[in-house]
Amino acid sequence: MKLATALDMKRIDERAVSDHRMTIEGLMEKAGAAVAKAVEETYGPLSKKTVGVLCGRGNNGGDALVTARLFKKKKISVVVVLVADADELSPEAQKQYQKAKAAKVPVLLFDSGEKAKAIQTALEECDLFIDGLFGTGLSRPVDGLYRDLILMVRSTKKPVVAVDIPSGLSADSGSPLGEVLPAQMTVTFGLPKIGFYTSAASSYLGTLKTVNIGFHEKLLNEPSIRQELSDLNMVRKALPVYDENTHKGTRGRVLIVAGARGLTGAATLSAYGAQRIGAGLVTVACPESLNAILEVKLTEPMTAPVPELEGGFLSSRATGRILDLALNVNSVVLGPGIGRQRDTAQLVKDLVTKLTVPMVVDADGLYLLGGQMDIFRSAQAPVIITPHPGEAAWLLKSTIAAVEQNRLKVAKQLAQDYNVHVILKGRFTIVASPQGEVRVNPTGSRALATGGTGDVLSGMIGGLLAQRLPAFEAATAAVYLHGLAGEMVGQNLGPDGALAGDLLPLLPRLLRKVRENQEPLWPSPSNSKTSGKRSSSSSKSASRSSTNISK
Repeated sequence: MKLATALDMKRIDERAVSDHRMTIEGLMEKAGAAVAKAVEETYGPLSKKTVGVLCGRGNNGGDALVTARLFKKKKISVVVVLVADADELSPEAQKQYQKAKAAKVPVLLFDSGEKAKAIQTALEECDLFIDGLFGTGLSRPVDGLYRDLILMVRSTKKPVVAVDIPSGLSADSGSPLGEVLPAQMTVTFGLPKIGFYTSAASSYLGTLKTVNIGFHEKLLNEPSIRQELSDLNMVRKALPVYDENTHKGTRGRVLIVAGARGLTGAATLSAYGAQRIGAGLVTVACPESLNAILEVKLTEPMTAPVPELEGGFLSSRATGRILDLALNVNSVVLGPGIGRQRDTAQLVKDLVTKLTVPMVVDADGLYLLGGQMDIFRSAQAPVIITPHPGEAAWLLKSTIAAVEQNRLKVAKQLAQDYNVHVILKGRFTIVASPQGEVRVNPTGSRALATGGTGDVLSGMIGGLLAQRLPAFEAATAAVYLHGLAGEMVGQNLGPDGALAGDLLPLLPRLLRKVRENQEPLWPSPSNSKTSGKRSSSSSKSASRSSTNISK
C-alpha cells in the first residue's frame, strides 16, 4: 500500500480535478460524508449527543463543515466553532460555509477575551468533536487562536475525530508542530500519510480509517509516490523458491566479518541469523585469538581466523585474507561486534571499497565510518547500512532528536547522498534505496528491545543477499520477518525479558508459513482461530501498539 506525503496528496487532488473531471466541491462533500459515517458507526446513536465541529480557514475546515451540515440534516445537535472570519476562508470552504448557514447550522466565531469564555462553556457541553482545523498542508508551529482552541478542547477530555490528520501534526515527519489535538479516531482520505507511521505520530492518531473519496485507483498508485507500507505479499514474492534439488551452494554463501574480545556474541548471532534465514554456508572471519571461542559457540557456521591487533581486534593486515575469503561467497556482513580501534577502521574502509559482492555494514562498522561516509560512493557492489537513530546521528554529525524528528528525510538523505540502501531502525523501521524508494515496516514488538537483535537482523539481511535477492528486497524482507519473529517471541514468551537468540529457532517455521501462505502465522492463546490472521490492512492497525527496536 502506498503512503503519501503532503505533496503527493496535493498532486492527487489537482489531477483528480484536471484529469478525471472531479471537483474540489465534490471531493469535499464525499470527505465530509465519510467523516459523518465513521463518527456514527463508532459513537452512534448521536440523537442525544452534541457534536462540536472545529473549522479552520482551509479546505480541511470545508470538509468539517460538510459533516456539520449532514449532522444537522439528521437532526443531530451540532455546533461549529470557526477560527476565521467567513471572508478569510478558502473559496471552497466559503461555499460550504454558506451551505451550512443556509441549513441553519449554529456557527460560533472563536475569539479571545470574553467571547472565548462563552465558547468554552459551549465546548464543555459537547460530547465529542470533529477536528477540521488543519489539514496535511500545515508546515509551521500552531500558534495564536488555533493554539488556544486546541488547548481548550483538550481540557474537556472529550473524544476527538480528526479530519484527514490530527491538527498540529506534520503529515510528512509525523512530528508535532507545536500543540497537537490528539484524536481517538482519524479518518484520512485517499492514502495514509507517511508521517502516520512514526513513533511520534502514533500517540495522536487513535484508530486510523482510510477512505477513498472517489479518487481513481491510478492516482493512488502513481509511480511518483515512492513510499510504501511493507506487507506479507511483498515479502512472499521476494523470497526465493527452492525445489528438492536444492543444495547448500544454491542457497548462497555468507562471509561475516565480526567479533572482538568480549563481543563474540554479536558474531554468533549474526552467523545464525544468516543460516536460519536460509543461507547454505556461513563463515565468520574473526580475530585469530578468538577462533577457539567461536569454534565452540558455532557448530554449523565455519570460522576463519585472520590477523588481529593486540587485545583481540581485527587488524587492517587482515584485508588480503578477507578479500580472498570473499572470492567464494555471495554476500558479506561487516561490523557486528568488531570494536572501535583505529586500525580496524582502516580495515572497514578497505573492505567497503574493494569487496565485489553485496554487503551489509552494521553496528561498529558504521561507527568506524562516522564522518567518512563518502567512502560508500566508491563501493563496487550494493551496500546496505543498518543504523539505529544514535548511529544515524553519528553518521550525519547530528543529534538523535533531529533524526527522530524527521526519520523519512534522514533515511532518504543517507541513501541518496551516499548511494547506499538504508535501514533506519526503530518503531516503523524505514528502508530507503538510493533511487528514492521507501518502504515502512509495520511489524515488530518490544521483545526486540534487547541487545543482539540487531546482530540477528544483519545476519538475516546477509543471508537473503546470498540467496540473490536484490538489496532493496533483501532489506525489506529481512526487516519484516525480523519484526514478525519479534511478535512471535512476544506471543510465546512474553514481550519482556526475551533474548535475541529466541528469534533464531522461529525463523525456519516463519519462512515456511510465509511461503505457504499459512494463516494465522502463529497461534495466539487469547484469540480465536481466525483472530491471528494478518493482511496488509490488519498489519497496519495492529502495528500501532508495537515497537520495532533493534540494537
